[in-house]
Amino acid sequence: MAKLALSSALFALATMIGLAASSQSASAAKPCARTAFKTEAVKAACAAGGQASAKDDMKKFLAKAKKTDSSLTCKSCHSSLAPKYDLKADGLERYKKLGGK
Repeated sequence: MAKLALSSALFALATMIGLAASSQSASAAKPCARTAFKTEAVKAACAAGGQASAKDDMKKFLAKAKKTDSSLTCKSCHSSLAPKYDLKADGLERYKKLGGK
């Protein structure tokens, strides 16, 4: 009986440690390099989950936009990728024409 209680206590402790570690990694997400945003979508994604969230959102956007133009890639709008994701001169305009907000 004591072994069962000890096993249960150890399992509960391991679960709590795992939850604490996962919440720390979420709050320690790498922030976006930009601080000024020209689009609401990227601004919201950066606020919600940093660079990884913004990248995921842009990948989803690109997947939808490829239905309009199958030749699109990240480099269609960006002159460089990580860490700053600089836009080409027509990048923002192109994004908006494809339905980005």
